[in-house]
This record gives sequence, C-alpha cells and structure tokens, in this order.
Amino acid sequence: MRICLLGPNPKEKGGVAKSTLYLAYIYKKILGYNVVWFSSNDVKRADLSKCDIIHSQGPLYFIAMVKLILSRKPKKILTLRGWVLDEAKTFVLGSHNAKEKLRNLLVYILNAINWIMHKLILIPFVYDYVTAVSHITAKKNGVNALVIPNPTICRDSGFPRDYSNHTPKEVLLVTYVSIGGGKVLSIPRLIKTVKLLNKKLESPSINKRVILHIYGKDVPPNIIEAISRIQYVKFLGYVNDYLDRLREADLFLAGYTFPELGHAALEAICAGAPIAKFTEDPKLEEIKDGFNGVLASSDEEMVEKLVNYVLNMNEERRKLLINARDTILKVRNICRVAVMWKTIIRATDCSSRKYKLNMKI
Repeated sequence: MRICLLGPNPKEKGGVAKSTLYLAYIYKKILGYNVVWFSSNDVKRADLSKCDIIHSQGPLYFIAMVKLILSRKPKKILTLRGWVLDEAKTFVLGSHNAKEKLRNLLVYILNAINWIMHKLILIPFVYDYVTAVSHITAKKNGVNALVIPNPTICRDSGFPRDYSNHTPKEVLLVTYVSIGGGKVLSIPRLIKTVKLLNKKLESPSINKRVILHIYGKDVPPNIIEAISRIQYVKFLGYVNDYLDRLREADLFLAGYTFPELGHAALEAICAGAPIAKFTEDPKLEEIKDGFNGVLASSDEEMVEKLVNYVLNMNEERRKLLINARDTILKVRNICRVAVMWKTIIRATDCSSRKYKLNMKI
C-alpha cells in the first residue's frame, strides 16, 4: 500500500506539519505502509498516479487541486486540521496598517473562493472520505466528517517538582499562540488575566507573583512591541526547545474559548503543566473544571480559580495532571489513533463513497 501525503513542507514549523509527521509515523512505523510526503505547494513533478491513496492535510490550491482530480486511480482522503476561513480572517484582523490589511483581505477572498470550490466539487465528488481532528473543526468548516484526533506522543513525561515543603514566590505560566483557531487574538485577555492575578497575589498575606511566557508564531510586530512594555509578560516566539521549557512551567494558560486543544496545550500535559482555559460552554469541553484542568467563563472567575491553584499548587497540580493524562491524553494515544486510520484505509477498498463507514470515535 503506497500512501501519498499532500501537506506542508516537512521542514515547516507549526501544528499542521507536526500532525502530518505523526500521521506519517503511524502509516509507516505502526501500520507498515509505504509513505511518500509531497509539499502541496510544490506538486508539479509529483506522480500521484502511482499512489494507492492520496491523503490531503487540508485544502489544496489550484495546481494541486487539478492534479488530484486528474489522478483517477488513487482513493482520496481529506483531513481538516484547522478552521479554514476563520484562520484566513485572523490574518486580516491582525493587520497593523492599511496596506497589509488590503493584502490580507485579498488573500482571504482567494481562500474563500478556494474553500467554496472544495465544498461544491472536491468534497462531494472527488474525496472518498473527509476527516477532522475535532467536532468543533468539522462544525466550523461546515462539513460532515469523521473525527480522528491528532495523536499525542509524550516523551519522558513525569510529574512536576514537589512543593510540599515550600511554595515558590514566582509562578510561571506559559501559553502558545498562532493563527490556528485565532489564538493570536487571545493575547489581550491573557495580559489582562495576569495583571488581575498579580493584584490579588501581591497582598502581604500571599506575597506571590506570576510571570507569563508567550510562545508561538504569526504574531503581528505591533503586538510583540506592545508585549515588550508589559511587566511580568514576555514574548519568546517560536523555539525549538519548547518541550524542555515547558518542564519549568507551573501551568499552561489558554486565552481562547473554543473547545479544541492544540499540540502546544497537549504537550504541556506531557511535560507536567496542567491546562487552564476559558470557555463559552463547559459541556463541549474535554477539560472538566477541578478534575483534569481549570475552566472559567470570565476573567474574574479565572483569576479566583488561579489564586486557589497558586495557593494549593502541589496537590492541585498533581491531581489535575493524573486525571488529564487518564482522560485527554488517553483519547489521543498513538496506537488508538492508528487503529482508527487503519479502519479508514481498509474502508477505501470497499465501494468508495457508496460505502458508509460506521465508526464511533
């Protein structure tokens, strides 16, 4: 079985590239398939007719789209890893001058046309299966899709430092922002939360403070400049040793409200930092407040809960981590996800789109 992956450049940074790398590992090392990875932006010389399955890691642009349509023999799978139009819209909102805003608006219009073509032609008539990494991703993109989560590979996962004999005066919070899901737009809320939290913690009876380290990419320069002037908040950009730095963190603070958890948050659980995040509907969340993470609907509620977390960090951290690994990470176990993909691949041998795959995930 020869599977051709169409996705980002293998050397590219970010969540989609990492997800594709994990998928290639599943196909090749666990399921034993022959895997070829093509960059979707450079498929002119790719001979897709030799593939048994073409697996696209997101919407394709014109040349790749034409090559996909003309490759009649291979079965075709589309996986949606992001919110196509929402992410394009985030580029427009993040523009810091009129010229950049106009350019990003044109990109958004082209992305919108491209996505309409996918929904009208490719998804109903070309692709045999469409999958999404979460229910919210399928919903945001307006498609019916089988949900197969991104796998999480924990390396050297352990428990955090023991604070039973003392609690540190300085507590380190980390977060990761990107265009994906519009996480970049959550930075003002994160800064406000840290300011309010430090006001609570500076009282003589507590005498502690928190520092927020913001990692990520695609952050507009004007926002980075604004962050540099804020006390207790540092923007550190995209770093190759992110996982190692997470081991020094006491909590991962997500400023967004959508239920989907990205690689950066999941890796925090691996490294020993529980997740705290905002929500609009707790019923949709994998995080259950006080059980496997911290969940809040407002800034004030989050601050109160984080004060309690800081004051009882040793026992709270251990409890939240154990439960998060037994629930959130268990669903994303790489062997479990491999079984899901094996089911999809086997189903492509049946009568293509006429075959109805009944798989509860």
